Amino acid sequence: MIGMVAGLGLAALGLVAWPWDDMTAGAPSSVTRGEPGTPHPGAPGCRFERQETAAFALESSATLDAAPSPRPEDHFRGLLSWVVVEEARQGHPALLRAALSSVVLEQALSGERVSAAELEDSPFYVRMDTTCRFAGIGFSPRWSGASRRLVTTLLQGFELVLPRDDSTHWEAEQRDAVGAYTAEYRRDTSSRGTTRIVRTKPRYHLDDTARRLGLRVQVLGARAEADLDSERGGWVRRMEGQETVRFHLPGEAPQGLALRFRLVREDARFVSVSDSVSPGEADFAEVFQADPQSPPPVDPALASLDPDAARARFLAFFLEGGKSAVFPAARFLAGWLRAHPRESALLLADLRRGAIDEVAHSALFLALELAGTEQSRQVLADALVSGDLSALDRSRAASALADHGEPSRRAADLLLTQVRASDSPMVANVSLLGLGSMARRTRPGDPLRAELHTALRGELERATGSNEELAVLDAIGNSGDDAFGAELDERLRTGQPALRGRAAEALGHLSPEVARPLLVSQLESESSARVSTAILRSLSKMAPGTELELTRDELALAGRRLASASSPEERAAVIDWVGRARGQLEARRVLAAHFPQEPNVHLQQRIGAFVTPRELREFMR
Repeated sequence: MIGMVAGLGLAALGLVAWPWDDMTAGAPSSVTRGEPGTPHPGAPGCRFERQETAAFALESSATLDAAPSPRPEDHFRGLLSWVVVEEARQGHPALLRAALSSVVLEQALSGERVSAAELEDSPFYVRMDTTCRFAGIGFSPRWSGASRRLVTTLLQGFELVLPRDDSTHWEAEQRDAVGAYTAEYRRDTSSRGTTRIVRTKPRYHLDDTARRLGLRVQVLGARAEADLDSERGGWVRRMEGQETVRFHLPGEAPQGLALRFRLVREDARFVSVSDSVSPGEADFAEVFQADPQSPPPVDPALASLDPDAARARFLAFFLEGGKSAVFPAARFLAGWLRAHPRESALLLADLRRGAIDEVAHSALFLALELAGTEQSRQVLADALVSGDLSALDRSRAASALADHGEPSRRAADLLLTQVRASDSPMVANVSLLGLGSMARRTRPGDPLRAELHTALRGELERATGSNEELAVLDAIGNSGDDAFGAELDERLRTGQPALRGRAAEALGHLSPEVARPLLVSQLESESSARVSTAILRSLSKMAPGTELELTRDELALAGRRLASASSPEERAAVIDWVGRARGQLEARRVLAAHFPQEPNVHLQQRIGAFVTPRELREFMR
């Protein structure tokens, strides 16, 4: 998976779209789903009338942040027109029939090509609730997966989620093609009555796959400003934003992406929206589900390249973009290897004799993973045990093998052998973490899943009492399997602080039904601020994309931790946990009660994101 982050970042603006296994925690949907809100009277919101029409000029671009000039760029420009088919009612969002026209699409970075003609060919549908949250996007069954993914991720960049009351500061759980994040909002009203919304994105919520790879996603800046159109439905009249995201992987230079997007309402340009696809025909299914059994079709132009031409083009990516070219280069090579599967072994031979520059190594291993052929799997297996490759390259092979196609017993055996016998701690550790992620990907009922669980339990028993135990807990967390609840609970309750904290993190990847009572029980008596912070962070990340509902006992516990915790990090984690239940009056009351006692102004501002100034005044009386 090394290098795939570049494609994810571009996809955040709908310019590169690909069915990656999501690398951040979040609900499985690519569109944030939820019931329509019932905004407080006077609160901003989206209220559409049947047969109402609107048109918007859209523009979106992405460039590699560190690439030399002239920088390759993906660019979209077009007109979005829609007509309201159904108004929102209790329990049902509004339904809009939409279409794109005047599309100009340039894809210098994307590996998955999209046809502008297909984007204009037929309508699609958008469900939007009264808080302006996109609750679903439905496409013509004739649309390709590439077109669906592009439009979905394009619209995600323009999603605003308004509060259900008259708050001026609030947060919302959202997601884009990079993954789940918590958006922070501010509402200002000008002297002329214009409502302006400012949306910032401080960070993404990374999951076990990202942890296994050592991935860190750094949001250097992500800000969008939008003026609401209160006189015409309440959605956006104008929106403009810019994001800079940097992806860090061990042993590689950071890969940065600069993203820009703009939307302006231009009803005079409205284009009639065809009803050639009915709401009943539209496909609202998830567009980002990966299917390892169905790789994308081979591009005939790629297939026609001879080996020398393909290698030259692959290496040319790095002459133009350096390490920032990892993802597009890997996507190109993977497509060519699917057409020429026997060439995988020859590439490994080139690697062994030093014919491939170090800057291209991570892209090569990613390409072998993405190719998804039996030949590329065998090459990864050979590379994993190759004594003439560096530990870093063998670790790349382990990571790619763990995520290659359908999990296989042979791949699992190879990884387990490296865990137990590798001469490199790095290779052993990555192989162990790969076993955990392979267990997660293996279907329930498959005998391999039980064998992987047995192997992980064996490694846990073998490592008990040593520093290696921490890595095994990470691997168990990667598996995300509730079957390990007892083992993790034992270490959460009785281990040293470092072990207890790691157990808390691993429990956060299990189901809330299993993990939540175990974590809450330990939080009652936990004396280590470091461990309690880890527990709280796991609790606050549960069921992303939805609001939590905390019990009376949990809210009372949160109040006690806020009052007694000396660590700002622990208090911040409590605030985040209770803030996930901001729809509960009692949760907001707990935060408001702590507000005047909180000495850290930044944490007071954090509380203000969940509790309105009016409620703060009311609750503190």
